[in-house]
Amino acid sequence: MIDIRHIVLGPLETNCYFLQDTETGDVLVFDPGWYEPRLEEVVRRVGAEHVKGIVLTHCHFDHMMGVSRLQKLTGAPVFLPLQEKQFPEEPALTLAYMVPGGLEPFETSGLYAEGRPLTAGSLSLRPLHTPGHTIGSHCLLTGDILIAGDTLFCGSVGRTDHPTGNTSMIMQSVRRLAELPGDYRVFPGHGPETTMNRERRYNPYLQ
Repeated sequence: MIDIRHIVLGPLETNCYFLQDTETGDVLVFDPGWYEPRLEEVVRRVGAEHVKGIVLTHCHFDHMMGVSRLQKLTGAPVFLPLQEKQFPEEPALTLAYMVPGGLEPFETSGLYAEGRPLTAGSLSLRPLHTPGHTIGSHCLLTGDILIAGDTLFCGSVGRTDHPTGNTSMIMQSVRRLAELPGDYRVFPGHGPETTMNRERRYNPYLQ
């Protein structure tokens, strides 16, 4: 059984998700946007040794400011989209120039891309390349869970006015999500949880 919980981190209120296999205890942490005491508290509660990976849906600073210290705490590998492998070294792409002190360096342990599962410990997810917010933005699926990053929000989509953003691409990406068979629980990078059926019905960008 897969359990998912989240905390909201940082001044831009980024959703940081903890995906856990309740049988093995293995955990993946998605988009640790800031390092706050609450993040460390959750990690210690699930057990730092159970954190098998830190996954970035895309490489904007508000989804990754907590990565370096979280990696030191857990020793977990960091997975980021193949298309954004150079982003962490480029403040103009991560937008980290907006933050005093910038982004603390971390070790990238793995690149993921659509076409092969992202596997860590007992957890395995299907990446979907959904460019538009950034060139390498991905959504990740497992069971009825869709971790959407900043591609799809409740009633909206991600902004496209930052470097590598593209409006036509994000429209293609969210329409592709709308065409997925069945329903999904959608966990976006900001704002409330939603469902794919709700977004198909009410989100104007999916019409």
